[in-house]
Amino acid sequence: MNWDNVFMDIKKWMQASNQIMQRYPITSNEYWHWLVGSLGHLEQKYNSHPVVVGFCVSLMNYEELNWKKQK
Repeated sequence: MNWDNVFMDIKKWMQASNQIMQRYPITSNEYWHWLVGSLGHLEQKYNSHPVVVGFCVSLMNYEELNWKKQK
């Protein structure tokens, strides 16, 4: 496992998330559709390695906390 690639992809995902949120608020279906699909793609890219899955779950949990703050 090339962990530099994993962390670079997570960084890219976070940057993309910020860009998507400029178009769609965190409370929108569009944002959550993108979030679930993109994290699923990231997980699959690294063959569902348990550590990568853990990172993806953590990212989703973090965004869920942000979503709850907006409600």
